[in-house]
Parts: sequence; C-alpha cells; structure tokens
Amino acid sequence: MLEATVLSRDEHSPIDKTTSLLQWGDPSINDPGNETNPGCLIDVFARVGGASLERGVSTDVMVQLNSGNIYGDNLWLWRADHVQLRPMEKANFPHISPLYRQTVKGECNVNNGIVVNGANVTMVGLAVEHTNQDQTVWNGEDGIVHFYQCELPYDVDETFAISNYVGYRVGTDVKRHSAYGLGIYSNFRDFDVEVDTAVIHPEISGIHVRNIFTVKLDNQVMIKTVVN
Repeated sequence: MLEATVLSRDEHSPIDKTTSLLQWGDPSINDPGNETNPGCLIDVFARVGGASLERGVSTDVMVQLNSGNIYGDNLWLWRADHVQLRPMEKANFPHISPLYRQTVKGECNVNNGIVVNGANVTMVGLAVEHTNQDQTVWNGEDGIVHFYQCELPYDVDETFAISNYVGYRVGTDVKRHSAYGLGIYSNFRDFDVEVDTAVIHPEISGIHVRNIFTVKLDNQVMIKTVVN
C-alpha cells in the first residue's frame, strides 16, 4: 500500500521534478525492459488522503511507469473522496455520511493516477479514481489494458471540463494501443461540470478500444460522449 504525505521541498529540491508514490524507471532513460522477464506490479493500492487527518497530502502522480515490459494485475489508485473527521469536527455533508468529511476542491491533490511512458506495458484490472486532471495518461507504445474502472472527481469545478480532462487518455503520438472493458463514471457533486468525453485517443488503425461505457451516478450534469 502506497500513501501520500505532505510534500516538503527544500532549496535543493528541483521545483520541476514530478513527484510520485511509485516511479519505475528514469524518465530521462529509454529502458525497454525485458520481454522474456517482465517486471510485475500485483495488488497495488495507492491513496492520496483518506486515513490521515491532514488534508494537505499530495503528489503529482500516484504511479509513473517509465520502463517497458511491465505487467500489472489489480491496481487501485485512489484520491480520497472522503477523509476522517478530526476530533470534534462535524461532517460537511452529513446527508452523504455523518462519519466522514467529504473531500472538497483544494484538498488531497493529485494530478494523475497513472502515467505510462514505457512500451509494452499491460494492465489487467486497473482502477483510477477522483484525481484532479486526467485519470490515466498512456504515452507508451503497445500498451494493453483489460478492465478499467474509473470515477471522475466529485469536487472539481467547470475548469475540469474546460481543460478537457478525461478518464482515459492515449497520447497523441501513440501508434498502437489496445484497451478492452472501460467504465468511466461521473458524480459532480459541487459544481455544474459537463465533460465532453470519457476517453481520448488518436483516431488511427493501430488504436483498438472496445466495450466502453459511462454512467452518471448522481448530482450535476454528466459526461456527454463515450469516446473522442
């Protein structure tokens, strides 16, 4: 289990460095990995917020994969939609739950659940929820995903839609990618947010995305279209 804490940057820390809870490989090195002996990520739970009483916990990306030939099975990458109450604190949305504080804009910040830059990465059972920008960003070639579950953040405002953030994004330079069984849900609790689409990918013959659906769980507006 991977958990975010409060970031601390001193004068020796590079300001432009991307922080992550798990980084596999150096982003400045082209590491193809080993197709006969791939790396594995199995039963990984990452969270930003939830158990901690501190709402200032954050990271840029939960999981960043820069190397190639990695196999992942059962990853749940979660920005907390609710956190523990502090002593004597009352729930801010008691009709949802009197036992927890519901996360609001500016708390438990994380941009992306997973960013894949390496080639030949396969994920079976990937869940990404509630991050502030694109939930999943896939820049590597020959990526494969079987079963993807995603919930967009509850607390974002209209800038989320204006910025064209989505549940699953395949990079514009990617030539080959396959994804099967993608469910992306919306529950915009605090603001009227209308997202244009759930999935964005290049419209070329090497991209195969099948069996996608969206669901409006509750509250304001929705996701207008499934893909592109």
